[in-house]
Amino acid sequence: MAGEKVTQDDGARRSVVELVTRAEAIIERIEAAEPEGRWAMTAFSRYRLCELLEIMPYIRYEGNLDADPVALLDEAAQLVDRIDVSIEDLSWRLALEDALRTAAADIRALRDAGDQ
Repeated sequence: MAGEKVTQDDGARRSVVELVTRAEAIIERIEAAEPEGRWAMTAFSRYRLCELLEIMPYIRYEGNLDADPVALLDEAAQLVDRIDVSIEDLSWRLALEDALRTAAADIRALRDAGDQ
């Protein structure tokens, strides 16, 4: 990217990747602490999200892990519309937005079920 102009959608994409990476690290920490394995039920939607963003799951994350992963994914979903894509990549952006909402819904449902 040397010499290239950084656009608003480049920043939005980086922010989405950072938010998803952080949310994934938080869920991985929760998943490791709960031996019942119930968080595995969120694995497919989380994996789909990581695939779309080319994020390697289970990579050590050095940032702040004190946050609500659902809120992070919701924030990322709001940023997706700022990512400017060609008409050929529009389906990728739509799939990304769907994956973010699906992963957030799966995590929310599992978390809320555990609170009861």
